[in-house]
Amino acid sequence: MAIKVTSLTEQEISEIGEAFAYYNYAEGEYGMSALYKSKEDVKKYICGYARAMLKAGFLYSTSEEHEAFIAFKSSKESLGFGAVSELIKAVIRTMRFRDMIKLVKLAKKGESYEDSLKKAKKPYVFVGMLVVRRKYQGQGYMRKVLDIAYEEGKKLGCPVLLDTDAALKRDKYVHLGMKNVRTRKFDEGIVLYDLAKED
Repeated sequence: MAIKVTSLTEQEISEIGEAFAYYNYAEGEYGMSALYKSKEDVKKYICGYARAMLKAGFLYSTSEEHEAFIAFKSSKESLGFGAVSELIKAVIRTMRFRDMIKLVKLAKKGESYEDSLKKAKKPYVFVGMLVVRRKYQGQGYMRKVLDIAYEEGKKLGCPVLLDTDAALKRDKYVHLGMKNVRTRKFDEGIVLYDLAKED
């Protein structure tokens, strides 16, 4: 059952940030966190992202208990000024200028699957964040929360996309019905896997 999230406690926002920032990458993987000074800065950015998605009205949960969260939007929806401002603040507060430049350069290295669909003017649902709170991990909530986006894709008759920067996460998403449609290597230890659920 999908619950649209209209408010979050500071504790919940903090838990969302921690789940991302303190993820244990496999040996040789650094993920996009390599662009930040510290794990605390990664946490602050993700907390800002969660606030932005809340403001945009794109944040959902599995129940009123908020065991897991997913943020997604269709290609026809826009974030709105308040959410964009929140994202810009999060980037400015957490990234050094040289790392922002590096991020822009890396982004130009490979076209994402989302970019391909945009160019072809094909509709899609993009998942920007998916997180299971630590005390609920290993209890099947990742499947439940991903099903919320799958239902939206089915309703709109379009694919559901997401990208991830860790091979283990990619494998979990594949297990849960997605397909790895593109792999983009940006730098040593920095890879993005584009995944899609297209049926």
